Formats: sequence, structure tokens, C-alpha cells
Amino acid sequence: MAEEQSKGIQQIEGCEVIYDMGSGLVIAKVPLDKVKEQDINARIMKNEMQDQLTANIKKRGQLESLPLFVLVDGKLEIISGHHRVKSARAAEMKEIIAIVDVSGLSRSKIAAKQLAHNAISGFDDDSTLREIVKMIDDVDDMIESFVGKEIMEEPLEQYDKMLSPAVQFDFKNVTFTFLPHQVKDMDALVKDLESKAPDIVGVASYEQCKGFVETLSKYQKFTDIRNVGAAIHSMIENAAQKMDDCGFTEEGEWTYLAKLFGSNAVPGESASVIQQAIKKAEKEGTITSKNRWQLIEYLCADYLSGR
Repeated sequence: MAEEQSKGIQQIEGCEVIYDMGSGLVIAKVPLDKVKEQDINARIMKNEMQDQLTANIKKRGQLESLPLFVLVDGKLEIISGHHRVKSARAAEMKEIIAIVDVSGLSRSKIAAKQLAHNAISGFDDDSTLREIVKMIDDVDDMIESFVGKEIMEEPLEQYDKMLSPAVQFDFKNVTFTFLPHQVKDMDALVKDLESKAPDIVGVASYEQCKGFVETLSKYQKFTDIRNVGAAIHSMIENAAQKMDDCGFTEEGEWTYLAKLFGSNAVPGESASVIQQAIKKAEKEGTITSKNRWQLIEYLCADYLSGR
């Protein structure tokens, strides 16, 4: 009977028996599109664990433990390995190696084996598990193991070092928060922000957040700076250069020319005259490139004095 069933599996398109284990079990190469999941499966896996299993399979290109299938009426059904099959499909695998029961199991036997494989999973000795965890010295390996932090204790310190390398130098934190105009308990909010120990706390209108993010993104593409911190630093350096070019100092009060003239622009002919005057004043040493604005002050002072 088992031999006939073994031949039956090879009649499924794409299936190939690799080894006959005896007792109605064979190891076979099986196309995933020929495998059917059970309608009911009691075993549950967290999404993040399922995602990690998918990542592990994609990285290796194969399953590291073989699922158990059963041949029923010329079709393959899963007894054990629903999540492995799901992750293999998510990893875009087309076929996998599996153990297939070809002994002709009844529906009752299939259900019993499904429950048995789910239930007989054993348990870990915590002290031994911690000793094994200490052998892991790579953060990717730690993530792949999916060992919970509660298991680690002593290895936890090393785990944190791998995720966030310890630094032996001074560093600064900046907290910049975009908030709605109407914010209740502002004092409580500021205290909460300050409790995170930032060196600078900045608050801006919530509506400005979108423009800030879009401009920052454009600037990163324009300058080919991918690191957000480096991009902001570059923007600040450009602003500092502009202030330095106009001779800005923190002594005294400064204001924008647009605030004085009510406009950022002047007619082209007027601009040409102004540029000529600036060049002449710089050539004669009356002003420099860093205090061109002072020419306006001199002219206005002469005008007020009646010269």
C-alpha cells in the first residue's frame, strides 16, 4: 500500500521522491502550489515571529527543518509546518523539501498527528538557554534566534551593546516637536519633553511639519546627503554662511530689509543702479562684502542731514 502511495506522490506534477525512509514516510521535493493547508490549525505565531521566520528562510534560501505533509486522495496536505510553508511562500520559494506520509492516513489519524506535533514541542531549560545565548556575538544572529529579552539577563547587556553600540564621547540630543496651536497643559508638555534630557527643546506649529519634512527631503536629494542629521547640519551651515556674508553678529538687533522696504524685490533698472553703487563703494573701501547694507545707512544719514 505504501509503495503504491509512494508512486502516487510522483504523479503529482513537480513532485520528486528523494528518499524512501520506510514505514510509509518519504522525503520529497514538493512544489508549494501543490500543498494545501488544513482548514483548521490551532498553532498560532506572532506576526513579528512569522516575519523573522520569513527573513531567515529568504536569507538561507531553504527551510532548516522539514515540514510534515500527508498524501490524501492524490493531494498533499500539511500536518506540521503551516508557518514554515507560509513563510516559504512569502520568501517567494517555488518548491521545498518535506517529509511526506504516504501510508494512507485516515482523517482521524491526520487530526491526531496535527495535534500531537503542535503539543509535543518540549521546553527550554532557562539556565542552559542563557549559556547558549552568550555564544552569540552578532546582532543579526541574535535577531534570527528570536530569543526574548527576559531570557537573557547577563547576555542582555551584550545584546544592547550590539543594537546600540556604546559611545565613549560626548553627544547632544535635540527634541523638536510640531504641535497644534491649541495645546492644553503646555507646562506639563514642556516638562515631559525636558524629562527626555534634550539639550535643545524646540516647538513649532503642527501645520509646519509637512513643509519641514518635504523641504528636508528635497534638500537631501539636492545635496545627495542621506543622513538626516548631516542634512540638517548642512542646512544650518548654509544659513550660517549667509549670516556671515552679511556681517551679522549677535550684538545689537537686526531686521530684514524686506521689513524696512515692504518688499523683497526692486525693479531691474533700480537694481542695476544699486549694484553699481555697491561696487564703487567696495572699491573705494567705504563698505565691504560683509556690510553692504551700511551703504544704505550712509545714504539715509546723508539724506536726513540735508546733504
